[in-house]
Parts: sequence; structure tokens; C-alpha cells
Amino acid sequence: MTVPLDPTHSAGLHGGVFAQLADAIGPMEPEAGNLSPTLRTAQDRMAQPMRVAVAGQIKRGKSTLVNALLGEEVSDTGQLELTFNVCEFHHADHPRLLVHFKDGRQAEEWPHDALTRLTVRDAGALRQLRAIRKVEVGRPSALLRRFRIVDTPGLGSVHGTDADNTLSFLGIEDPVERDNAARVLDELGKDARSVHAQSAAEMDRADAVVFVFSRGLGRADQQAVDNFAGAYGAVVSPLKAFGVLSRSDQYWPPVGETGPDGMPADPFDYDPMATARRIADSYLERPAVRRVFRTVLPVAGLLGIAAQRMPSDSFGPLADLAKVPPRRLADLMEDVNLFCGREYPELPVPAALRAELVDRMGAWGVFLACGGLREGLGEDAVRRTLLERSGVLVLRELILRHFGNRSALIKLDHGQRAIADEVSRLRTTAQLAGRPVPAAADRVAALLERLRVTDPGPSELAVLGAYYNGRLALTAEQESQLLEVTGELGTSCAARLGLAAGTPVDMLLTTARRRAARWAGICADPLLDRPTLGAARVVLRSYERVADQVGRARALLYGDEEEGKGE
Repeated sequence: MTVPLDPTHSAGLHGGVFAQLADAIGPMEPEAGNLSPTLRTAQDRMAQPMRVAVAGQIKRGKSTLVNALLGEEVSDTGQLELTFNVCEFHHADHPRLLVHFKDGRQAEEWPHDALTRLTVRDAGALRQLRAIRKVEVGRPSALLRRFRIVDTPGLGSVHGTDADNTLSFLGIEDPVERDNAARVLDELGKDARSVHAQSAAEMDRADAVVFVFSRGLGRADQQAVDNFAGAYGAVVSPLKAFGVLSRSDQYWPPVGETGPDGMPADPFDYDPMATARRIADSYLERPAVRRVFRTVLPVAGLLGIAAQRMPSDSFGPLADLAKVPPRRLADLMEDVNLFCGREYPELPVPAALRAELVDRMGAWGVFLACGGLREGLGEDAVRRTLLERSGVLVLRELILRHFGNRSALIKLDHGQRAIADEVSRLRTTAQLAGRPVPAAADRVAALLERLRVTDPGPSELAVLGAYYNGRLALTAEQESQLLEVTGELGTSCAARLGLAAGTPVDMLLTTARRRAARWAGICADPLLDRPTLGAARVVLRSYERVADQVGRARALLYGDEEEGKGE
């Protein structure tokens, strides 16, 4: 007989953390400042979906990535004036659009397609555009039931300092794009630094971050990631951040690339995602990047959204192109500009329609789709293939597993940091004014420190931070068990033990006891350094809690009270 088991790190457990903090503050102490409101905000946040900010410099494919993750074209990718606004996506039973204003007036619900009609070219719309602070979009979505996704305008680079390069500050290198962006920003009454400040504020409010780079190791992107690591390294860790190398399909066709034999790479069998993977790995070779990002993933966002939302009637022209011999099609597509602009008698699809397909799904996507159709795959199978090759499914699964499985821990950490910041502010204010530090601040600070050591949530977060920062001397097997028991594979007891769902309860209990005994032995090793010893003790306590919960479940199932008491 099997039994589903809830994780030990439940919302109720974390609610207990905040209840202890509320007791430490006391009833309405006037000198407690904003401690009580900060605590209430943290408590409320525990019951809300996790906030994930999609960040990076401007025009790096953030909105396209959001669309691909949600499987719907909800984030505007072509209207520059909307790019400069924060756009937040949440679950709603029916599509809705809520507009928040800079002047603090009550948010207004607009028709869900109203924003696309507002442009700076329309003098009547300009006043409304200038007044918008944030846009909130509701959509029915399985992903949004668990996460609120925040599409941020753009973060700046440390090297953008003078008036001449403010748009370069946001990562816009092309002079034409820079002039256009400067004009739109001026019309909106904004500048590059206000866009950066708005994005940075959303980063501070987020529980987790997906940071988007451009398709290559450009100077601006290297500066952006260095700035990101420097500015957020203290509060963002691999537990809370991924990097995404966007537009990875644009490495196809392989212009300037060479194969293993030193000859120019052949577009016929060239995999742009493999090239993107090598570049993503080169990011991870940099210590500053490893300290901040769990991983850097190559993703072709345009291909991902096309696989999910491209109209079925687009498959007719693709099927016609699939009739062209594949080697000849690859040769013709080696120069994408000519492929989209020149008429070829041997191509059964007009140039304008070819250009639409490339604009919709990228050149590599067109070539892949033609290959699938040529092999006899139906529309649904081709869509699945394109989605798998895009990297979107891997990113979505990683977000659900890595962020989602630890959402309560991460939100707990966010709330405790906010409370600690308020304690620090109270202490500084009192010291500058020559007054005693409020007693509530000292009580809360002492409790936070005690919880960091004794409570399973903060202690596991601290261990994960030490692991990701490379401070633990563990074997590969020990590292794997550390990640499992802290929720990397899921929050059920079976997942924390690295076992399949539905594993019999007796096997769960045996495994949990065996793991606890093994880690007790590790804790007894006199040669362990202090960080590794501290981590081993946390892992041991985690396995003991799992064993205790499984033992209790076993006693409930079989009435074996003596067995349950011993756990």
C-alpha cells in the first residue's frame, strides 16, 4: 500500500516563523516603525504565487521569451512604447487588462487588446501612454497559477554614464534603433536611467529572476552580467536565478562558422542550439556568473512561440517548400536576405510569403519544419518537434522544478530579508538620532538569527547558498542527496529521498533511516571543515524529519503505534 505524503516544509510551517516574529514585535509598539506592516506583507506573500522577473538589457528577446513560456502571444514584441513599461502577468479565468497609473489614482480595467492601439504617433494616445506606470495582464494559464511573471523594460550597464551613450547604457548599439528609442523615450517623458530604475525595482520585489542575454558574447551583455552580479550578488543566488541565451536559433545559417575539418560549416546539418550551448557554458566559466546563476540555458523563443501559436494555414506554404530537395533548400537559405527577397523559379512559395515565415519562426525553424514535413510528420508532430528543439520546454520545466519546488523557502527568505532590512533601518535611525535602539528591533534580530540556525527553512536556504557558492567539500553523491532532500526534485517525501512517486511507505521509511544514519556518520568525521559540517547537520535533520513524517504516516496506515513512536 502506498500513500501520498505532504512535504515537511509546508506553508503552515513558514506561517509559524512569521507568527514567532509577530510575537517578538509585540502589540502596536510605536517605536517598531514599519516592522508590523513589513511582516504582514511577508505573511501575505506566502499565500501568493511566486514572482519571477524576466530581466536583462532592452531588446534581448524578453517579451518573446515570456510569450513562449506562456504559450500565448500576450506580451507585445513590436511596439517600442510598450517595451518601456513593466508588464505583469497573472492567472485569471478570462483575459483582462488592468492599467496602473503614475499619479496613484485607482487602476482601470481596459479591453484586453486596448494597449496595442496606443502609439506615440497618435497625439491623442500620448497623454495616456505617459500616465501609465504598470500594466497587469490576466490570462488563464497553468504556469500562471503557480507564478506571476514580470516582464521588465531593461537593465542598464555600468559603463553607460554620459548623455551620449544613455541608450548604449540599456544595450542598444545600433544607431538607427538608438535614435528611434531615444525619440520614443522622449515622447513618453522617460530616459534610459528611469527605465533601468523601474526594472531594478521590480528585481528587488521578485522572488526569482530569469536574466536574458543576447545571442552572443557581446561587450554590452558581458558588462550587463557583470553589473547584475555586482548589484544583485548579495540577494540573488543560483537558487533564485537562471540565465537565458535568447535567440539562439539565429546562429543558423552558420555564417563564418567552421566545422571540425576547418571547412565552412554546412547549414544542412548544423545545429545552432549546440553552438549556443557552448556559448552559454562559456558564460558559466566565469566565477561571477556561477555565483549568481543556477545555469545558463540556450533558448529560441521565437521558434518556441511559433510552435505553439503559428496558424495552421502556415503549414501549407511550409509543405510546398518541403518539396524542394533538402540540400538545395539549405543552399538557398544560406543567405537569408536573398531567400526572403528574391524570386527563385525552383521555389514554389513567393518571396513575400517566405519572408513572413522566417519572420514568424526564424530561418532555422522554417528549415526544421520543412524537414519534419518531408519525413511525413503531421502538423501536431512538427509543432512538438519545434517546441522541443526551441529549449522552451527545458526552461519551463526548470522553472517549475527549481523555482516552484522551493517557492515557499524562497518567499520565506524574501520576507525575512525585508524584515531584517527594516530592523537595520530602525537601528540606524535610532543611532543617528542618539536614541536607544527599539527593543522590538533587538528582539526580532535575535529571533531571526536563531531561526536561521534552528528552523528548517532558513537553515536549508543557508546550506544551498553555501553549496552554490562552492564552499562545501562534498562528494558528487552527497551533493545530489543534499539537493534532493531540500526539494530539487519535488517536495513530497518520495522526491526528497530521490524515489519515484508511489514508492511503498516501508521503502520510504527504510531509505530515510538509512540516509539519516549515513549523514550522522558524515557529521562525525573529524576532518570536515566548518561549512561542510554545518551543511551535513542540516541534511541530517532534514532526513530525520522525512523519516519522522513517513513513520507517522506508516502508523496511521497500519496502526503500528510503536513504530510511529520511534521515529
